This record gives sequence, C-alpha cells and structure tokens, in this order.
Amino acid sequence: MDRHFQWYKYIKYILIPIFISKFFHFGIPNMQPLFIIEYALLFGVSFLLIILQDFFTISKKTNILLRFIMLIILLLLFITAIVYQAMMTIIFSILLLGASGFALYLHRKDEGEQ
Repeated sequence: MDRHFQWYKYIKYILIPIFISKFFHFGIPNMQPLFIIEYALLFGVSFLLIILQDFFTISKKTNILLRFIMLIILLLLFITAIVYQAMMTIIFSILLLGASGFALYLHRKDEGEQ
C-alpha cells in the first residue's frame, strides 16, 4: 500500500518546470528581456541544485559552488533592477540575497563544526 503513494515525492519535478514554462510562455507585461534571462538562470540553477541534492550525492564543493552562483545571479538581478527601477524585483532580490546568503553561511558554519 505504501509504495502506491510514493509518487508525491516526485511531483515537484513535474510541477516546477510546468509552472516555469507557463510563466515564460504567457509572458510578463512590461518586463525587460534581461530580467527574463536572469530569472531563467536563477530558476535553472535552483532546479539543478534541487535535482542534484535529491538524486545524487554531490560533494560539498559542488553544493557551495552552485549556491555561490545563485548569489551572483541574485546580485546581478539586483543591479539590473536598480538600473531599470523595478521595485518588486529589487525587493525580491534583496529578500533572496539575504536568505541565500544566510543559508550559505549556515552551510559553511555546519561544515566547519564537523
């Protein structure tokens, strides 16, 4: 009975790409193409990190490298948002920069204690 309900573990790998493709397919009104590219990079690297952590045993260096790449993309998104004066993207990137930086700090701190 339990093995029939194992599909819920993999639903995120189906729903996230569908959501992202619908998001980019219908378009975003009044959005610069550079924002779309940066959001696609951010979603792609995040999705790659999710897949690698769930299905493979990745090294700590790879994990930190992908998180660092996400921080760089978020920093570029923040700078681009300031240039184009997109207030919601500025707020979004500040929140994600703080959360991702704190997660990276906790990961490094946990790695140092072991």
